[in-house]
Amino acid sequence: MDEAGAIVDYKKNIVKIPAYLVKEAVTKTPKSFIWQARNPKKNIRIGGEPTKFGPGSECVNIIDLDTSECRIPTKHDAEQLVRLMDALENIHINYPPASLSDVPEQVSDIYSFTITLKNTSKCMLGGSYERSSAQDNIRLAAALVGGKEELRKKPFIAGYICPVSPLIHDKRMIEVLIEYASYGQPTFMTAMALAGATGPATLAGILVQQNAEILSGLLIANLVNPHAPVIYGTVSCPMDMRTSVSSTGSPEAGLLSVAATQIARYYGIPSDVSAQSNAKVPDAQASYEKTMSLIMAVMAGADLVDLFAGSMESYRTTSFEQMVIDNELAGMALRCAQGIEVTAETMAKDVIDRVGPGGHYLADKHTLDWFKKEHYHPMISDRKTRADWEKSGRKDIREEARNRAKEILASHEPDPVDPTVWREIEKIIKDIEKRELRS
Repeated sequence: MDEAGAIVDYKKNIVKIPAYLVKEAVTKTPKSFIWQARNPKKNIRIGGEPTKFGPGSECVNIIDLDTSECRIPTKHDAEQLVRLMDALENIHINYPPASLSDVPEQVSDIYSFTITLKNTSKCMLGGSYERSSAQDNIRLAAALVGGKEELRKKPFIAGYICPVSPLIHDKRMIEVLIEYASYGQPTFMTAMALAGATGPATLAGILVQQNAEILSGLLIANLVNPHAPVIYGTVSCPMDMRTSVSSTGSPEAGLLSVAATQIARYYGIPSDVSAQSNAKVPDAQASYEKTMSLIMAVMAGADLVDLFAGSMESYRTTSFEQMVIDNELAGMALRCAQGIEVTAETMAKDVIDRVGPGGHYLADKHTLDWFKKEHYHPMISDRKTRADWEKSGRKDIREEARNRAKEILASHEPDPVDPTVWREIEKIIKDIEKRELRS
C-alpha cells in the first residue's frame, strides 16, 4: 500500500488511501468472469447473469436427518451435505457448510476442501483461514486442473475474505487474499458489520463503513494482481439490542443486501449477499425470513446469494431438510426475477379466439408447448387437494424435504475424479498431514 501511494502510519498501523488508487483498482477489476467447475457443464458466469446460490458456511451445529436433534457435525455429515448439494439444481456453489468436529484442527481446512473435491463437480470454495491452508488448497486445485500455470488461467477455487468491522483487515485474511489473488483466483470480499455494535446503527452508516472495508480489500487484491476477480459482498445486519444476537433474518439485512447490490452495480463489479434466518429448526420462521431477503436480493439483481442454503441460527446450524427447502425457494425466486415474457405468441390472442367463450385450454397445442416453460414446477411443495394430501400421509414440508434428502443421498453419485489425478491428490494430502500432525 505504501509503495502504491497510500499514506501509511506504521506506528498506528493505519493506512489512508487516496481516492485515485481505489478508482483505478475498481476500473481494473473484472466486471464478470467464468467460474470454472470440475465438470465444465457446471461452469457459471458471475456478473450479468441470473443469481447463483451457495450454502451457509462453517455451521457448528447440524439437525440430524433421522432424529431431528441438534448435534455437532462430523466429517461424514459434511460429505453427505456436499453430495446432497451436488444433486440440487438451484445450488451452484458447493463446499462443506458444517465444521468438522472429528478431525484434527490443524488439517480441518484441507480435509474440508478434499471433501469438496471428491463429492461435487460444481464450483468450489477454498475456505482457507491462513496462508498455509490457502497454499495447500491451491496446490490441490492445481493438481486437479493440470498444474499451477493452468490454474492461473482459470478462476477455479474461490477464497473468502472478511474484514473485521470497524475498518480492520486481519493479517491472516490478508495473507489468504494475497495467495488467491496471486493465482488469479476469485475472492469474496465480504463485510460482516453489526449495526449498533461494530458499525453505525443506521443502515446508511453501515453502507459507508462496509464500502470502505470492501474497497480497501479490493485494492489489496488489485495491487497483487490487477486481473484477479473480486466479489463485492455483505452479510451485515443489525445487532438485536435485546439479546445481543445478530439479526440475520431481519428486514434490515435484506435492505442492506439490496443496497450493496446496487453499489456493486454502480462500480461494475459482481455482488454477493446472504439470505439467512435466526430460526433454530426448519420451520415457518426459517422460511419466511429467508424468503423475504432472498426475493429482495434476487429481484435487485444480486449475482450471488451465498451463505444461504441449509443454514439457520445466524449461520450456526445447518440442516439437510432446510437445504432441500432452500433449493425450492431459490427456484421460485429465480422464476420471479424472470418476469413475464410478452410476445405475440405468449399473449396468445389467436389461441383465445380459437378456444372462444366457455371453452378450455387443456388440450390446446399452445398449452402443451408452454406450460412447462412458463410455470415453475416445485419438487416438494404440496399442490394436491386436501383429500389426496390426507391419503398420501398428511406430510408437511419438513417431512417432504427429509424424504427427498434421503432419496438423493441413497441414489446420487457425483462425477468421479480421474483416478490418476486422485492418487496425486492423496499424495499431497499425506504430505500435508505429515507436516501438520507431526509431534
